[in-house]
Amino acid sequence: MSTTDKKSGRRTLFLLIAITIAPVLASYLAYYVWKPQGGMTYGELLKVGPVPAFAMQTLDGKPASLAEFKGKWVLAMADGAGCAAACQDTLHALRQYRIAQGKEMPRIERLWLLTDAGQPSAAALAAADGAQLRRALAPVPLPGELATGFYLIDPLGNQVLRYPRDAQPGQVIKELGKILKNNQNLG
Repeated sequence: MSTTDKKSGRRTLFLLIAITIAPVLASYLAYYVWKPQGGMTYGELLKVGPVPAFAMQTLDGKPASLAEFKGKWVLAMADGAGCAAACQDTLHALRQYRIAQGKEMPRIERLWLLTDAGQPSAAALAAADGAQLRRALAPVPLPGELATGFYLIDPLGNQVLRYPRDAQPGQVIKELGKILKNNQNLG
């Protein structure tokens, strides 16, 4: 066997060893050195727990509670009856987020919590278009600034996510779709 054949054989052996070890080394580096970033949400993940009970009623004065939405995912927002343009935009966006879920749409309910004693304008009611309206008789116990966000409440009555009112529609729609898909048995 010539020297050239020995060198060629060694090269082939080292190449085979490198090919064998490379995936193991790559997986080790990927897991321990470059840590995975899974589990990122677009909305602000809230401490999951039941939304504390608070007094509310329907617009015609009948008592109401969040329990009537049990079994549905709820997109909730709180604002005064005056509902300026930003509020109306949010109401419209909540409607679009629900519609964008297609066949999953019936699993989602929209809730507008009125934080004052006023009557919503015709423009605000048009923007709400099918959303449930309830008058909050006590401060709404959801975390964060109510006027700057909207919330996702799960079918068991737990607060889950908070989104800014100016959220990117595509991101919210995508995240809602994933939540509904991964929680088929939850409502």
